Amino acid sequence: MKLITSYLLILFVIFNIADSHYQLQNPPTRGFEETTEPNSPCGGFDSVNASAITKFPVSQGRATSYFYDGDGTLTYYYALTSNSSFLPLTNAPKSVTVNLTRANATVGSQGVLQAVFKLSDGSNASWYQCADIQVVSAPTNSVAMVSPHIGVITLFVGFISILFIGV
Repeated sequence: MKLITSYLLILFVIFNIADSHYQLQNPPTRGFEETTEPNSPCGGFDSVNASAITKFPVSQGRATSYFYDGDGTLTYYYALTSNSSFLPLTNAPKSVTVNLTRANATVGSQGVLQAVFKLSDGSNASWYQCADIQVVSAPTNSVAMVSPHIGVITLFVGFISILFIGV
């Protein structure tokens, strides 16, 4: 029974992780759908999500993405709306401090933070995600959302440890 449970848990973790590419964590993404992620400007979620507007500082804001697979370059952009021209902010690793003043953002304005992950596999493909933000003057105490995959992986490691200790 332990062996069957272990195999099922391993398959669950593998399939749960394999269903995604990357996800904007902080500020929270408008939405994620693997099949539409290659669609500019916001991976198929091109309308403002008025119920999920996040306060984000004009400078010293922390943008974080979680990567499931793929190698490439992540670039953050800013625009007043999804239909506006996005202005580049920075090329970034998984987590970076973003300065919205580079795109002429002002405190009190509402806009869109766009994350574009350009693949380096020769396909010339890009993955897009956006977050709706309200520009504030000082960094907030919000913490980047932790991916549910981290919890699953932690549970898996704990479960495997119990199996080996109990054997």
